[in-house]
Amino acid sequence: MSFFPDASTIQAIQNGQFSFAYGPHPLLAILLFLVLPALVWLLYRSTTRPLSPRWKALLIALRSLIAMILLFMLLRPVITTWQVEPQETYLAVLVDDSQSMQITDLEGQQRRLDVITEQLYGDDGILAPLSERYQVRTFAFSDQVRRISDASELSAEGNASGLDQALTQVREQLGGLPLSAVVLISDGADNADADPLLSAREFGADQVPIFTVGAGQTQIPLDIGITDVSAASTILDNTVFDVQVNLAQQGFAGRPVRLRIMDGETEVAAQSIVLGPDGSSRRYELEVSPERREPILYELQVDELDEEIILQNNRYQFLVDNSERPPLNILYVDGHPRNEFKFIRRAAEGDESLRLASYLQTGPGRFYRQGINTPTELSDGFPASAEELFKYDAVVMGDIGREFFSDAQLTLLQDFVAERGGGVLMAGMLDDALADSVLGDILPVTPVRSETLPAFLQGGLRRGNHATGELFAPRLTSAGEFSPLLRLDSDDAVNRRLWSELPALQGIYVTGRPKPGASVLLEHPSLQYQNQAVPLMATQRYGSGRSMALTTASTWRWQMLMSSEDDSHQRIWRQSLRWLAQDAPARVSISFDRQFYNAGDEVVVSATVLDAEYEPDNNALLYLQRTDPMGDVSDVAMTWDIDDNGVYRSRFNADAEGIHRVLVDVASAAGTGIETEKQAAFVVTPSLREYNNAGLDSAMLSRIADASGGRYYDLPQIRQLVNDIEHVPGAFSREVQEDLWDLPFLLALLIVLMSLDWMARRYRGLS
Repeated sequence: MSFFPDASTIQAIQNGQFSFAYGPHPLLAILLFLVLPALVWLLYRSTTRPLSPRWKALLIALRSLIAMILLFMLLRPVITTWQVEPQETYLAVLVDDSQSMQITDLEGQQRRLDVITEQLYGDDGILAPLSERYQVRTFAFSDQVRRISDASELSAEGNASGLDQALTQVREQLGGLPLSAVVLISDGADNADADPLLSAREFGADQVPIFTVGAGQTQIPLDIGITDVSAASTILDNTVFDVQVNLAQQGFAGRPVRLRIMDGETEVAAQSIVLGPDGSSRRYELEVSPERREPILYELQVDELDEEIILQNNRYQFLVDNSERPPLNILYVDGHPRNEFKFIRRAAEGDESLRLASYLQTGPGRFYRQGINTPTELSDGFPASAEELFKYDAVVMGDIGREFFSDAQLTLLQDFVAERGGGVLMAGMLDDALADSVLGDILPVTPVRSETLPAFLQGGLRRGNHATGELFAPRLTSAGEFSPLLRLDSDDAVNRRLWSELPALQGIYVTGRPKPGASVLLEHPSLQYQNQAVPLMATQRYGSGRSMALTTASTWRWQMLMSSEDDSHQRIWRQSLRWLAQDAPARVSISFDRQFYNAGDEVVVSATVLDAEYEPDNNALLYLQRTDPMGDVSDVAMTWDIDDNGVYRSRFNADAEGIHRVLVDVASAAGTGIETEKQAAFVVTPSLREYNNAGLDSAMLSRIADASGGRYYDLPQIRQLVNDIEHVPGAFSREVQEDLWDLPFLLALLIVLMSLDWMARRYRGLS
């Protein structure tokens, strides 16, 4: 036995629990240690020879220390700790192998992975001493978990960090073995859907502590990152679309940079910006005009600055599908020929994404059809069956009297919006007889009969000094100013200027107040009804569909009184018609579970099939043909989702980056006339998940450790972990008690103190 405590004893003292083997209650033991100095002091109150206060204090202190050491030894002090038998248990080491481990934010501009590798496998690495006591199993994890044997198998190429998946899979693989503990090394930036604390608590319940080690800096000091890009996934009219970009930065406040949108090697949009304050995130908007009719993969780029630590998040790819597609079918019905109808028709005819089939009453019992696909279309007037009406995506109605519709047709129109998901626009005057019909329920304004209005609000188009027939410049509301229906330019100031230059309208049909939930986009600048500005254009959701009210018949003035080159009238009407119709579901529609994918992700393709009455069709037979970016084609069957009527799904993994195309072939037993093929596209892009919010999340790692009974360490502290693991209680550790009373240095200390006491007493002549 060595004179001083050896390393194992010191480690036991640091990590174990101290107690007295023969000790009374802890409070009584403390009382005894306090009583001893008091007794010694009483004994030295009177001495055979007079003593100075200093000598008395010295002798009392020496005797008290001797008595307390003797009491300490008699109570038999012990340290209780926990140990495992060498090589009888297992230890799992999980190493984060995701792309964020490539970040060079550690001392000396080192990659996280390089420092971790050195700490594990280097000359002073922890795996060697851990392997002396445990059977160590090492795993690399990212979006997958795999066993590794040496540092060469770590690549930092995974595009996700799934902490819960890593813990779950290790638990499954080593569940039948005596597992003492788990070491988890990561930056803690979990980007999977599952909560790792659930797995940590399961390990804790099994008395398997998790020791977490954090790698990286809490905040990346120098970085510009694209955090989000929002753009239309599909466009209908082959015209411009807006791209909104969220840009975050740290360490480059006030620096000028340039945003670019690239189509291959061609720059299609650019904007110079000045970065905001450190730690801020700002939104920018660019306008793009697609070059060709197909799915186009764009790349957004921001200047790479020399000092940046992460460059991968300076690029972001997104897909916009500009493929040719069938036009939206819109039915227009009007009670008499109007200038409004003529110019609306011209606007629609100039847009290949729209087909306007019109049914115009030209006189008593006389009707005129335009834009029809077949001789029989609309031959019997307004559709009288769901199969006929539901072929359209939207219905626009002009000045129509109540006699135009039967009660069944009005009910059918209500089903068209609420159930079919179509759109309805009332453009012009609403017949008083229709105010109390279901059409009044559909519209975003509350219809009122004209005779119930104040006299100055009646008339609509009456000339002279009548208020509702006067010229007026419609006023954009705050909702209308930013609505995609009414945008004339992406720049707010330019948009306001263009609206101010439009000719005045003449005549407004006054309705009641907007309904709760409706959005008023345009309103009369001066007329009010019930203390509220009279709405000119309002929209709302109704059931599965949409409705709009436009209470004037003079928007044709925006065309006739402007130069022939001005397209404001056409643009407003095209945007409004597309808004009405574009959300109406097709008989066959394709959707994906994500906006974009990264290499190796599972793709879930869903196809929704509706029958002729737009009810879910569960009796269809579907096959999916997939074409990857290399042109390789594969066929996959789609199966009906028993929990979701009319929905069929297929799952596969996407490996190659680029545009993937899918074609769904449908055969239905529910009826004829269904589309037999439907095409769509999705994109597999380089992952940014590991480079956004890539700072060390020590709080997450600490919670995982606490939930399991383990401890958290920063990477420089990792060597401390080697000694701590052994002394933390676990399912396969045994309790060990080590006596402290017989330590040689305690006996030596007692002899020294007794000798000093004897010499002091002899020197002062005491017995």
